[in-house]
Amino acid sequence: MKKSKRIISLMLCFLLAASLFTVNTGEVQAAGAGNYILQVNKGTNVVTVYRKDGTAERAFICSVGTATPLGTFYTPNKYRWHELDGPSYGQYCTRIVNGILFHSVWYYRNGDYASQSYVQYNKLGSTASHGCVRLTVADAKWIYDNCPLGTEVRIIYGSSANDPLGKPASIKVPNTGTGWDPTDPMSGNPYSSAMPSIDTSGASRTVSYGSDFNPLTGIVARDSLGNDISGNLAYAGKVNTKKLGDYKITYRITDALGRTAYADVVYTVADTGKAKITGVKKNQTKEYKSTLKLKKNIKASTASGKNLTKQIKIKVIYPGSKKEKTYKKSTLKLTKLGTYKINYYVTHPDNKQVTKVTSTVKVRDTKKPKFSGISSQKTIEYGSVLNLKSGIRAKLVSGKNMTSKIEVRIKAPNKEKFKKLSSSQYKNYRFIQTGVYTVRYTVKNPNNKKAAAVKEMTVTVVDTAAPVISGVTDLSAEIGTALNLRAGVTAALVSGQDVTAGIRVTVTAPAGNSSEFTGTDYTFDQPGIYTVMYTAVNPANSQAAVQAIRRVTVTDNRIPVISIDANKLKAVETNVPYNVYEGVSALVGQTTVSGVTAQITNESGQVLNIVNGAGMAVFAAPGTYTITYTAANPNNPAKTGTAQFTLTVTSPVNPAGAPAAPVSVEPEAEGEVQPEPEQPEEETGNIQTPDNSSTGADPSRSPLENEKQGQPEADSERNDTEETEGFGAEI
Repeated sequence: MKKSKRIISLMLCFLLAASLFTVNTGEVQAAGAGNYILQVNKGTNVVTVYRKDGTAERAFICSVGTATPLGTFYTPNKYRWHELDGPSYGQYCTRIVNGILFHSVWYYRNGDYASQSYVQYNKLGSTASHGCVRLTVADAKWIYDNCPLGTEVRIIYGSSANDPLGKPASIKVPNTGTGWDPTDPMSGNPYSSAMPSIDTSGASRTVSYGSDFNPLTGIVARDSLGNDISGNLAYAGKVNTKKLGDYKITYRITDALGRTAYADVVYTVADTGKAKITGVKKNQTKEYKSTLKLKKNIKASTASGKNLTKQIKIKVIYPGSKKEKTYKKSTLKLTKLGTYKINYYVTHPDNKQVTKVTSTVKVRDTKKPKFSGISSQKTIEYGSVLNLKSGIRAKLVSGKNMTSKIEVRIKAPNKEKFKKLSSSQYKNYRFIQTGVYTVRYTVKNPNNKKAAAVKEMTVTVVDTAAPVISGVTDLSAEIGTALNLRAGVTAALVSGQDVTAGIRVTVTAPAGNSSEFTGTDYTFDQPGIYTVMYTAVNPANSQAAVQAIRRVTVTDNRIPVISIDANKLKAVETNVPYNVYEGVSALVGQTTVSGVTAQITNESGQVLNIVNGAGMAVFAAPGTYTITYTAANPNNPAKTGTAQFTLTVTSPVNPAGAPAAPVSVEPEAEGEVQPEPEQPEEETGNIQTPDNSSTGADPSRSPLENEKQGQPEADSERNDTEETEGFGAEI
């Protein structure tokens, strides 16, 4: 029987535990269920609860993590207690998406309400989680109780502007161990009975009449966990320090747990101080033998306003004496140089406290000194050095020489403040700015520093010298290069004023022609030496000008480009004159180069000297020949360009039945020029050079026209066809 009861008890415990700690999946509702929308602001660690009409109803402080996802989600599950990372455990868990949940700050032990990590609890309001949204137990429970499954959750990364209710205050646990969540409503929470407190023991209950009163001075407020929250104190009531009597102030403090404490303090305003004597000038300077009115504007009264002026007593200590003497008259003739002490006394009729106020009167020669020798204005050249105190004197009205006490200050152009100069500075002051300087001379009466004589002199500094040009150096450039002639070239006056913008540039080309250049980049299109002249003028003196010369050496290292017409004949028959230079041209830049030369080599690489003065050549033997064209830069003959052309020479088609005549070609040694043979051509076997007179060529026609005139039409058609096959026009 007992065993059965134990089994039943164990089952009941198991069922109770299951009801508390197992997953509460519930029935998943449609997205957007419930009456609320939850917004999680990762940027501020604040959760705001909105009603469906968009009204913000409440806000929770939270801790998110860098892994907390952004987006809109709908809660799918809830858990009363749930295992988290670590493992650790959380209360009142509501799943947002995947492994991201709303839950309380984690606990070390499942179901142990006293095992919460206070280190993590005190991080609420800052980013601290692994991705979940941590809350106080009270806030997590509110979501658990009031937001059904399917509640919309919006996670954003915003600012405080996205938190319409602001960021709630958090309460800190003043230890780093473990324990209950202060907000947990579960019975047994040791913080349930804790209350905030207000300590008024530091407040002074008696307030002096007329004093400044701060009702928060000496009042300390603490929250339910003992944290100082005095800055949140509120109070009701007022103390009028201008009226004697008792005043009550009620203090109120509400902590982050919503718990409130009150305290009352009664303050008494009393006349506890000394009487006041007003109108006494503590320090005065008077002229020798002047009369001092001892009671003028002098009054005495208590703090509450009782007039004690007639009870004032006066005692005087004369210069050179330490003894105080009673003085009953209302005026005092100052017949001694030095310091008088005038002491005023009054006794408070209620508390018998004595008030003493002293006036110190210095009797001296206090008139302003006088200057001599100061000019009102001067004009000097930039860089001049002057002794600013030369010929200047100062003395007191009584005749004492004060020249050595003169202070010299100077204000440079465009400056707002004067600079004090030392003796070594004003004796050799160099003016290093153009414009108007102001020199101020000051001398004070040693008996009265307020009696100061001040006089000013204006010095106008001008700069009329020629400017200085810098950065002009000789240059070298390739023809066709555009250079910025103004780059690095500056001009300045001796005073430093930049006059670069006024530089005039004149360019003289190698051919001798000169012109003013107003642009920036100049293109050098002639070889030789250019002269570039820079001229700068002082804008304040047109006669003060300077020039600087730059020489630019321009060289032409361009390689000529040889072009061969695509229609140039690529095939010719033996013994037919061929125009070697037709269709061949050369350029250096945009300039045509004359004097293109040609060298013909056969298949064996031997050079054939077969081009006559008219540029025509006759090939005696069939084969493939290479024509190498060479052109030199006329400005720099060492720079040459070449191009090659391949020519096919074939034997003519013989009449039917006629045997082909043998033709032999004797190549010449490469580069060797052979003299023309004297014997008849048919006996030498060498390549013949055509003679226009013997071929019937028209001297008025070009060599190519004569060549075409002497060929049969069929050959011309054949050659035209061959010229179009596989040849590039320009090399």
